[in-house]
Amino acid sequence: MGTWGTALYSDDLAADLRGEFRDLIGEGLSSTAVVNKLKSEYKSSLSDPDEAPVFWLAVADTGWRLGRLDEDARQNALRVIESDQDLARWETFPDRARRQRVLEKLKAQLLSPPPPPKHIARRVKSASDWKVGEIIGFQLLSGRWVLLRVIGHNEDKGGRSAVCELLDWTAESLSSIPDVDALSVRREVGPRGISQFLFQEPRTKRDRIRIVRTGVVSTPAQECGGYTVFVWPFVDRLFQKVFNLE
Repeated sequence: MGTWGTALYSDDLAADLRGEFRDLIGEGLSSTAVVNKLKSEYKSSLSDPDEAPVFWLAVADTGWRLGRLDEDARQNALRVIESDQDLARWETFPDRARRQRVLEKLKAQLLSPPPPPKHIARRVKSASDWKVGEIIGFQLLSGRWVLLRVIGHNEDKGGRSAVCELLDWTAESLSSIPDVDALSVRREVGPRGISQFLFQEPRTKRDRIRIVRTGVVSTPAQECGGYTVFVWPFVDRLFQKVFNLE
């Protein structure tokens, strides 16, 4: 479990729980069903003396803020706060007093009426059907085109996305695609040498027209692994920053 501050969500576990709670509400589950599902999925965390308090605090806070506070979560969070169970892992840190203030604020919140239920839209998951070896044309903001080659896929709770490598080629159009097997893979100039990235497909019509499945297929130059992530709306900035392309 990674913790980088005293705030409630300055913690990997708490942040994950908040996101999953929202997603499950968006799928139409009741607050009780959400809490029960999270208890099942995070069974190992609930048996850990350091992680169990974080679980209840995050679940109760998220439920309250969404207007969907489960009573079992509320009672467990109050128990954690009143017993100083969460503060045990902060005992030797100078920020203990700051964490205590965070918990006191949360306690007051949980003892007050929650806001009306908020509408949470169902999250649309990625479902890339790009094939390994497929060559994808991508238009930069400048209007020039580059070629991506699919080398694998990543599947997680957000769906399925392609992992690509960037071929060292740019052109004004895709009217004449070269022999892609003769092209080298473009890498970041720097100590990391990034050469592959998860490429999340865009959802807006404006950006979708910048993607072309060329119909060309070739063998990837590398195994899928150790990639960075390019997500919208930051894709153009990342192409510029990592590959010096715009």
